[in-house]
Amino acid sequence: MSSNSGTGGGHGASLKSWLAATVIVIGFIVGGVALIYWNWPAFWIGVGIAVVGSVLAAAVGIMNEVTEYGGGSAGTDPQSSSY
Repeated sequence: MSSNSGTGGGHGASLKSWLAATVIVIGFIVGGVALIYWNWPAFWIGVGIAVVGSVLAAAVGIMNEVTEYGGGSAGTDPQSSSY
């Protein structure tokens, strides 16, 4: 099954994209919990994790998998698609 299957457009949802997004979310969770406990070293570790996740997301091309709703596949014009 293709990760970009379907006619509704939207997100490709590949495993590499989910991994990158999960790393970013973990960074935000670590940083947020650190703020609650007023632990600055842990906060900066969370920031570092989020930055690493962002670099990972750029490396795997996470934004290349996003299409506008109604489009056929990544990078296509949704207005040119026939329904």
